[in-house]
Amino acid sequence: MAFAKTAVLKGFDRTFSVSPECKPYTLRDNGFSETKGGNFQYKRSLDTEHRNGLVLKVTVDKELTGVKISTVNNKGLSAVDVTKLENNAMVLEKINFIFDGFVDRSVLVEVK
Repeated sequence: MAFAKTAVLKGFDRTFSVSPECKPYTLRDNGFSETKGGNFQYKRSLDTEHRNGLVLKVTVDKELTGVKISTVNNKGLSAVDVTKLENNAMVLEKINFIFDGFVDRSVLVEVK
């Protein structure tokens, strides 16, 4: 999956792009780690009762212009639409909290 200027999490109605104020140290300070390819990746387990577990992945390209967002199972092999899970209120709250933090700290900007 190629990087895009904007990204939306499957099933969500919020669209994000990388903040123009974002720097590599901003990403590191917010829990992103650098990949072998030079991109920055944030992975967070969502601690759910989903049988395969859920992980939120946000990846920013090394030029700090493109972004990818997804929720996957623990093995990272299949994308999961968290809005279609049963008893998903806590998961949705966690994801929105994480994204609100990224917006507050100039990692991402929400595109209207």
